[in-house]
Amino acid sequence: MSDFNNKSEKSALRKFLLNRRSSYASINDITNNLHVHIKPLIDSFITQHVSIFQPYNNEIDTNNLITLLFSKKISISLPCIDEDSNQMIFRELKEGEELVKGKYGILEPSDKNKVIIPSVLFIPLLAFDDNGNRLGYGGGYYDKYIEELENNENMSIKIGVGYSFQKINEVPNNSMDKKLNWILTEKYLYKV
Repeated sequence: MSDFNNKSEKSALRKFLLNRRSSYASINDITNNLHVHIKPLIDSFITQHVSIFQPYNNEIDTNNLITLLFSKKISISLPCIDEDSNQMIFRELKEGEELVKGKYGILEPSDKNKVIIPSVLFIPLLAFDDNGNRLGYGGGYYDKYIEELENNENMSIKIGVGYSFQKINEVPNNSMDKKLNWILTEKYLYKV
């Protein structure tokens, strides 16, 4: 498949899935058990830096998961877009601190907070498949960040987080797209 067709297909799929998530999340009372399903992995995170994300635009709510991580004394960071480089970085999140709106209106820690290189990445998504492919928003921030980690041999655990209804048969992908190791939804956790 040519890059043009791949980009066109991804763009159409993003539009469809954003609408689907918006309508599904607003009309369904979804029991969110992210914090329950992650428990088999949680002990392996104790000595690691974990990045997570604040929910935005009808993404699945991660606040119970964040509370669980804090209760286990796990170091947490949130993604931020560095204004100068337009690259994603992660800043330390301290329990109970006020967050500020970042570049896209997403809540993030202050630019005074320490920059962290996480070894566990909880990654938002629009769609995923059984092969660990993920469709994001199209900015490539996570893919570029993961590429940098891999180039520096700082391998990370990549956990895609979303609703179970976001699973599709096949996510269009190319060599720039990075695969997930795990999928975490409101209904299950599974290793890819």
